[in-house]
Amino acid sequence: MALKMTPVLLLLLASALVLLGASANQDQYERFLLQHFDANPKGRNDHYCDSRMRYMMGKDKKRDRNREQKVCKDPNTFIHENSNDIKAICTSHGGRNYVTKTGQAMRQSLRPFQITTCTWHGGKPLDKCEYRATRDSRMIVIACDEHEHPVHFDESQI
Repeated sequence: MALKMTPVLLLLLASALVLLGASANQDQYERFLLQHFDANPKGRNDHYCDSRMRYMMGKDKKRDRNREQKVCKDPNTFIHENSNDIKAICTSHGGRNYVTKTGQAMRQSLRPFQITTCTWHGGKPLDKCEYRATRDSRMIVIACDEHEHPVHFDESQI
């Protein structure tokens, strides 16, 4: 009897592992959106950076695990475009292969994107971090997962 159940159990285990992997990828994509996506910003000035960074750091569950170790994130860039246009960078329609100076394979956008970079200017975590905003339009560099979802923004390309 135990031998007959083994294939079924293996199938269930394999299915669970696939679902966990898909969930982890979705979590990475959602975290990318939380940290770097804001299609309709209000302002794009220092006040925008202060409030957006406070919101982002407050919602970031990964940062929440180490609440006592929180620091003011510096820098952080928000992309002001349609999320589908950002995802397209992971495909040949919207991006090209790009290798960083450290050898990491990433994707570079084929066109400039509107961005706001928030640079830490003072204050202490969490509610007192102060930021300076820099508005720009430039190509962006991101890492993508195997499902063509952006999962990392390369801040070194600022």
